[in-house]
Amino acid sequence: MPEMLMFPFEAESVAYTVCQHYGLDTSDYSFGYVAGWSSGRELSELKSSLETIRSAAAEIINSIDENLAELQKAQDKEQTAGQEQPTREEKAAPKEQPQPETPSKADTAGKEKPEPEAAAPGKSGAQEKAGTAPKEAFTPETIYRVRRNPYSDSRDNSYLLQAYVTQENGRAKMGDVLYTGTPEKCRELMGQLKSGELTEGDIKQLYAKAQETAQTAGQDKDTFSIYQIKGGDETRDFRFEPYDRLQAAGNVVDRANYELVYSAPLAPETSLEDIYTRFNIDHPKDFKGHSLSVSDVVVLHQDGQDAAHFVDSIGFREVPEFLQEQKQLTPDDLETGETVKTPRGTFHVTAMSREQIEAAGYGFHHQSDDGKYLIMGNGTRAFAVAAEQPEKADPLKHIEDTVEQNDNSFDGIINNTPTVDELEAKVKAGETISLVDLANAVKADKERGKEAKPEKKPSIRAQLRADKEKAQKKNAKQKSQDLERS
Repeated sequence: MPEMLMFPFEAESVAYTVCQHYGLDTSDYSFGYVAGWSSGRELSELKSSLETIRSAAAEIINSIDENLAELQKAQDKEQTAGQEQPTREEKAAPKEQPQPETPSKADTAGKEKPEPEAAAPGKSGAQEKAGTAPKEAFTPETIYRVRRNPYSDSRDNSYLLQAYVTQENGRAKMGDVLYTGTPEKCRELMGQLKSGELTEGDIKQLYAKAQETAQTAGQDKDTFSIYQIKGGDETRDFRFEPYDRLQAAGNVVDRANYELVYSAPLAPETSLEDIYTRFNIDHPKDFKGHSLSVSDVVVLHQDGQDAAHFVDSIGFREVPEFLQEQKQLTPDDLETGETVKTPRGTFHVTAMSREQIEAAGYGFHHQSDDGKYLIMGNGTRAFAVAAEQPEKADPLKHIEDTVEQNDNSFDGIINNTPTVDELEAKVKAGETISLVDLANAVKADKERGKEAKPEKKPSIRAQLRADKEKAQKKNAKQKSQDLERS
């Protein structure tokens, strides 16, 4: 049943689209019908219908355009024939005057009707007997028409100047779109085409130049763009992280981890703080991202220059690396100068890990005889990487060895920071401690796994229950004493 109901809706939509293309307004009827049918429909149904409507409307419009082109061609021929007819008669008249000089013409003097047949140019004797005209070779003609642009989004591109090429079967085939612009400009250019002032190539160059000018003008305008971290597990470590924490983890603000979520013109008086406030309090209706937060990047395009600003924990931080193309490392960049020989050849050693070289497009080929190296290739080249990456030396190990004061084992943590208990003892002894020392002590206790758990205060319900139990025990004890006395 849904498929049967869909047909009239699609037909009405196709009719509306075609009529709009040719400037016929049917919205008073069509809008109510289409809106009533489409309410409550599933998105998949609507998408399927829209594809049917689009293809059907395009087919009808193309067919109508071809017929209109044929009609225009016929009208042009009629106008041309009407203008040329007197000239042909004038040219034919002088040729008839010398005819009486020939003997055959003298015998037939006064007979005017046979003369045009005998004097008809281009006819052979066989053709005269058959009464047929010679068939001329078909020559395609190009005609031009201004029509509405079905994909227009502004008046500046609302019409098209379209070329059509006539076919031998009498139909016209749609040719190139020569210009897209206002109806006045398209009609002006069509007139210049017909008069011979411009060629198709000239008009195409004019359109390309206009597009280039518009694009350049758009680029010179001041704008701002908002970038936010892409979704997915691979970017989890970058999302909402402040700049110093990214740096400490060895990460950079890489454009590849971001996606553009919004862009708009930048008013001269607008600052970064204004942008931050607006995109947290008063989102534009067409903004689809989350409120501007830590790890987002705002790119300002001003006076033809771009500047990227990272939203940090406090304020903004300029990050020029965001605008720089990140070069992907290759095995050649990290060659160690060593080589490894295997039965299959000699290979240069690279300091890349297996994961890094695989990310560069290399796959496992074979392993060295001693098992220490993996030969990785990409079909044209191959390199050797260590089968097991050497363990990196821990710089804290030496520091702990020289400055550790509490005889702890090497655990990668400098354990000289006093604990919370030690600071409490100092306070009780009358010494003064700073809040910074207390914060460092709390952090150190967390890292040591000895975070002091505050004593949990019983809830009000638990306190009432305990008071009730005490009262019951007291009453029971009182009764026992009374019984003993009695």
